[in-house]
Amino acid sequence: MQGIYVFDLDGTLVDSMPYFTRGLLGILDEEGVSYGEEMASIITPLGYTKSAIYFREHFGLTDSTEALVKRMQDRLVGDYANNISLKPGVYDYLRRLHEGGARLFVLTASPHCATDACLSHNGVFEWFETVWSVEDFSLDKTDTRLFFEVARRIGCAPAEVHYFDDNLTALQNAHAAGYHTYGVYDGQSDELLAAMKPYSDETVMTFLNI
Repeated sequence: MQGIYVFDLDGTLVDSMPYFTRGLLGILDEEGVSYGEEMASIITPLGYTKSAIYFREHFGLTDSTEALVKRMQDRLVGDYANNISLKPGVYDYLRRLHEGGARLFVLTASPHCATDACLSHNGVFEWFETVWSVEDFSLDKTDTRLFFEVARRIGCAPAEVHYFDDNLTALQNAHAAGYHTYGVYDGQSDELLAAMKPYSDETVMTFLNI
C-alpha cells in the first residue's frame, strides 16, 4: 500500500464538522449576525484566520482578526483535544497504510492547536510525516495553488497524491491540480454528494470497507 496520501481532518478523518461549524458560526451568533445555510460550506475550506477576515469584511465585526481567531480557538480546542473521535474504520485504514510504507500527510483548515491535539488524542499523530494547517501557507483550499505547493513540499508530482476531503470546493481545486481525489461522505445531502462526484475519482462512503 505504498504511495502518497493526503487527508483533510474535519469531516474526513474525524467526526468534527458539527463542532467546527458551531465553533466558528457561534461567533456570528454571539454578535447577533444573520447568515444563510451556505455559510458553513463557505468557511470550511478557509481556516480560522481567513474565516475571521471574512467575518470582518462581510459582516462588519469589529474585533481584530487575532481576537476573533482566539475566540474560535477557545470555543474548540478542548473538544478537539478530548472529545472528537476518528470516524469508523479510519484508525485501521491509516494503520494499514502506515505499516505498508505509505507516506501520510494531513492538510486541514483547522489550526495546529486543534489538529495536533486531536490526532494525538486518537493515537495516530506519529503516523503522519507532516501535518499541515492552511495557516502554514499564505493560501487556503479555495485556491488551486495550495495543492501545487503541497505537492512541491512533498517532492512529488500532483498526480501522485491520493487526496481525501469531504468539501466540494477543496475537491474541485485538488482535482484541478491533478490530484487523485476521494470524495468522503460526511452526512451530506444527496445533492451535495452528487455535486462532489465529478471532482472525485473515487467516493468513500465509509472507511470500514475501503
